[in-house]
Amino acid sequence: MNDTSSYWLSSQMSISFSAYEDRLVLRAERGEHGVVSVLLTRRMVMIILQQLLTGLPTLTGLSKTPAQYWQEVLQMSHQHAMQVKSDADKAKAQTPNVASQPQIQPQAQATSAHQAIYLATELTVQTGEKQLILAFKGLPMPQAMVTPSPHEAIFATPLQIDHVHQLLQLLITKSQEAQWHLPLELPWMESPVPQPESLSISSTH
Repeated sequence: MNDTSSYWLSSQMSISFSAYEDRLVLRAERGEHGVVSVLLTRRMVMIILQQLLTGLPTLTGLSKTPAQYWQEVLQMSHQHAMQVKSDADKAKAQTPNVASQPQIQPQAQATSAHQAIYLATELTVQTGEKQLILAFKGLPMPQAMVTPSPHEAIFATPLQIDHVHQLLQLLITKSQEAQWHLPLELPWMESPVPQPESLSISSTH
């Protein structure tokens, strides 16, 4: 498995749909390395979803749960993650000093000409007992459209179980906006809790 230690880390990201590109656009904050926009094709979104769903049973501890209760456990876990996100968003909205923790909104403008843009081409996943680490590689745009370019490490993000659920929901919600009709049936994801518009990962290190 590829080593993800050489990737810049991101703990904040948002996803929007670009009708012009017919892509989901993932914007990630990489600290001193700035914001990066990553174009996700429908194929890449399916790969991400499959990897998240593959890693979820380990994080949820389903191996210790009778199979007939898996759907119920996943639903409870998903609803908890959505509620945590909703509560965090409400608390942040009520905090006066929000400027100290900038957030990238889903429909934020594509900003300066120096902002890095990549087409995502490769996903590496490292699975631990308590988290998944997603690491993206891609081609720099628009250079790679006209000049042969090497695949570059873009960023990596560590996801605990709540973050996995929140990213799953975010990707599926935006894919529905794109009318991509992904071949997924996940009834345990149906939740009355408001859907996330961004993902902010609190470091536990």
